Amino acid sequence: MKAFYFAKIDYIKARTQLYVLLVITAVVVVIMQMSKDMTGQAGFMYGVFLAIVFSTTPFGNCTRKDVGFQQLLPATTLQRVMGRFVYGLSMLFIGIGIGLVAAAGYSILTGQRETIPLPLCLIIFAVGLILITVQYIFFYLVGESKGAQFLSLVRMVPGMCFFFGSIKLTGEIQKDPSGAAKIIEMIGGNLDSIGWGSVALAVLVMAGGILVCTRATMKKDY
Repeated sequence: MKAFYFAKIDYIKARTQLYVLLVITAVVVVIMQMSKDMTGQAGFMYGVFLAIVFSTTPFGNCTRKDVGFQQLLPATTLQRVMGRFVYGLSMLFIGIGIGLVAAAGYSILTGQRETIPLPLCLIIFAVGLILITVQYIFFYLVGESKGAQFLSLVRMVPGMCFFFGSIKLTGEIQKDPSGAAKIIEMIGGNLDSIGWGSVALAVLVMAGGILVCTRATMKKDY
């Protein structure tokens, strides 16, 4: 599928940022082992936070010449936009992988067994995908070649809201575990359904985002 070729182009343009991502990940893992306040779940959240931030890198590297070159390639606007979303989705999977590795490393090195339930992973994945979609819609409406001008202002806001919001929620749960247990008891056996339902909703939001971004790009191209 041609969309994967455009995702590959984004990876080539963002390869320097990916090296930075690896360095940041190594530093975070070290800090987690040294800090008593950090937990495995916090490391998992941080991995997704990095994915949300770095998923916008291609917009910062995009110039008018790049846009013109991609328009000359034998592909439709929909395929170009889908390629960008494939890049964002793959970055999210990479971020989740980083988070799981960080959480596992924390458990091994500290001896504190800490598991991350599958429904929680699914919900976090869904939130991350929705935030990436919202960012992409914004940049496509503004214009790909103008993304660099707004990148530093916009790219950190959704990620920071996600990270600190999730950490705050985790902290509140740890302060009142009995209250959290009551909520889980009220949910009952529907936690898995909520997790998968969140993913389904996020996929629908992404599909809608692809259509919105495609129409916006077509108007700018013509």
